[in-house]
Amino acid sequence: MTDRPLTVLIADDSDAYRAGIARAVRAHADLELVGEVDGGDAALDAITRLAPDIALLDVRMPGLDGLEVCQRVRAMSPPADTKVVLLSAYMDATVVARAREVGADAYLSKAASRREICSEAVRVGRGLG
Repeated sequence: MTDRPLTVLIADDSDAYRAGIARAVRAHADLELVGEVDGGDAALDAITRLAPDIALLDVRMPGLDGLEVCQRVRAMSPPADTKVVLLSAYMDATVVARAREVGADAYLSKAASRREICSEAVRVGRGLG
């Protein structure tokens, strides 16, 4: 296992929420922010170009939503190594089930603290459970 920081892409259409998560990622020793985008199409493009270790994706975004982005990332050939953490304002059981179905590595409420989101990103990125 390597000790290098995990690279992170953030995709969320809320400028304020995205900025808050970006600040938390920048402040976390195990994470390195490599990109921020405001929509699903841009997220898919950035994942393809940047190959981040982790993509923190809002479930509801303009264009492709986070679920669609995750599904397309999982279908890439060759497969992408990017781990996907979906973030949503709503913890709807149907959406959580769909997140599992499309291959999300984790699903968190946007109500989670920035520390919890960063800790989950590290856990998923390092394969710790």
